[in-house]
Amino acid sequence: MNIDLFNSTKLAAYFLWETTQYGNALELWYCAEDIASFMERFQVETEADVEAVLRQGKTDPGYIEFLRHVAFRIYIYTNREDADTNWFDAERLVCNVEWRRASVAIARIYRQGKQETGALAGVKSEAVREYYQ
Repeated sequence: MNIDLFNSTKLAAYFLWETTQYGNALELWYCAEDIASFMERFQVETEADVEAVLRQGKTDPGYIEFLRHVAFRIYIYTNREDADTNWFDAERLVCNVEWRRASVAIARIYRQGKQETGALAGVKSEAVREYYQ
């Protein structure tokens, strides 16, 4: 499980870097973990779940809430105050199939870890680790 978690987080963080061009890899790693934790808490754990959010349309409150959470986490971890850029980056990420696959894989691993052991090994973000303990 730790290898899958590591590889999925690495891929999600890479796409965060590719999208935001933010230079702090550790913060992008934390961001990937936090976004996946948000997805797990809101029971978005499959690609079909994310696609269902996308199908709702850009004016749907569910779509807006989901994107707002992703954009907010981009803001928190990159310190970029341009809300529009954070929003557009969140949309680009959610439309990226590889990022979605990696992020929902992390969310599934978080759910399994929480159910099986009550804690997660291999999570670097203190905030995410605390949530699952």
